[in-house]
Amino acid sequence: MTTLARVLHLDSLWNWRQRPWSKFSLSRFLHLRFNLFLLSAWPISCTKAYIWILTKLYFFCRPAEVAAIRRNIAKAMKDRQPSEINNIYKGVIKGIVRHYQEKTFNGFLAVPKFKKFLLSRVCFDGFERVLQDALKDGRGVIIATGHYGAIEFLPSYLVFRKYPTVTVAKFTTERLKKIMIPRANGQGLDVIVPGDVNNVLQEASKVLSQNKIFVTQCDETDAWHADRNHTMEFLGKKIHPDRMLSVLCRRTGAVLLLGLLHREGKNRYKLFLHRVPDEGDVPISVPTLKLLEEYIYRHPEQWYEWKKYERFACTN
Repeated sequence: MTTLARVLHLDSLWNWRQRPWSKFSLSRFLHLRFNLFLLSAWPISCTKAYIWILTKLYFFCRPAEVAAIRRNIAKAMKDRQPSEINNIYKGVIKGIVRHYQEKTFNGFLAVPKFKKFLLSRVCFDGFERVLQDALKDGRGVIIATGHYGAIEFLPSYLVFRKYPTVTVAKFTTERLKKIMIPRANGQGLDVIVPGDVNNVLQEASKVLSQNKIFVTQCDETDAWHADRNHTMEFLGKKIHPDRMLSVLCRRTGAVLLLGLLHREGKNRYKLFLHRVPDEGDVPISVPTLKLLEEYIYRHPEQWYEWKKYERFACTN
């Protein structure tokens, strides 16, 4: 290790150089200790530019990943022309950059400024009543969201609007967790970390029994427990849906909403909330994913899981 690296304690950066590049995701790359130090020390305007540069560098060095994103978009959007696919692909890359810039806002912008930013930039009109009506039932509310739009802002926005909210989150590094958990708790947001509790389902049930809001993701394939008794079509692929969302709804009787924080442009957002219908004969995760699918087909550039599309499809 070089003298400079030792002085600056850049052991994580040095280790990254020694490991195979293919093992690093974009998230882990951006959350190296050296990058976290800079992101926490610089003004937000500088960190946004830095994230843009790092993301572009990452994709420049990962041509296979870029090709996979473009290929998967084309597979799912078979009715689109090549020029449309290209525009969607560019939008997806921009959306990924925005996602990590938003994570920086979430993690390092002073809380008073962050609160003012969200309350002034997010439009909740027309959909807040959906949430209020759900809470009136007194059974707790599950908001199932996806890797769509400004997902990072959703739990904090609800807390700033005085809604009792708990979310589940995983962190790429222990250092990031040590930064984010105290910050979230300081905002009034409780966070369930899967590795820190014995049973996430049990913890979520406790939250819902107190008529709070539990925010989770419905398209997190890495954490899925596939329901082998049911199949559905999602983005043109036959899959087995996750059964844990259905189990949680049955166990608690909570109201299930799909919630997506849609990017409107120019740092403006709109929160969409839809009550998921319980169709009885099918798991409730099926209509949840179908609602998400409708948004993805309308705004494919806002969904940033295209890289995992094949893995998603292979859950069948």
